[in-house]
Amino acid sequence: MKDKKDKQKEPELHEDIENLMEDSALVNEPDREDGGSMNEATKDEPDLTEMLDEANDRILRMAAEMENYRKRSLKEKEDAIKYSTTKFARDIVTVADDLERALDSIKDINLDNNETTKTLSEGVQLTMRSLTQILERNGIERFDPTGEKFDPTLHEAMFEVPDTEKETGIVVHLVEPGYRINERILRPARVGVSKPNNPNVIGKFPRAF
Repeated sequence: MKDKKDKQKEPELHEDIENLMEDSALVNEPDREDGGSMNEATKDEPDLTEMLDEANDRILRMAAEMENYRKRSLKEKEDAIKYSTTKFARDIVTVADDLERALDSIKDINLDNNETTKTLSEGVQLTMRSLTQILERNGIERFDPTGEKFDPTLHEAMFEVPDTEKETGIVVHLVEPGYRINERILRPARVGVSKPNNPNVIGKFPRAF
């Protein structure tokens, strides 16, 4: 019975072997009648390695763009926090200006003979020192450019001062001090500059941030 079943399977096995041999011959056939071959047909198909390289390159570029976007967003957020008090700071420095003017107005007075004025002066000086410390703690810095070369990005020229002893365009008089907030110009220093050879040269008010 077993021999009979084996004999029935033999034709099927031979048929399978023949089919495999035919398939192998087709795969290894060097040329087709139409002038093509399996290898040439494969060449026309997309190179998988090249496709993977291109996909990897796109992924890397997208990752770099995302990282740059993250850094820009973080910087914008930091700047928004850092400079959120700019408008308030501009108002505060005008108070400092008023205190300085008050001190200048009494600097030539003999305070030893006027106890009331002396007490007032000491109070204004104390307030000025406290305000200066508060400004510095919040990143606001006062600067006086007297003696420096005029710079229109830092100074606003209010008038010219004829001075033959000074180089042209030197800050020779301070009208109001300048202020920076976290290294940006909050308000340019308002100054008088030595008279240049060209009397029409004058500084412009730089845009504050």
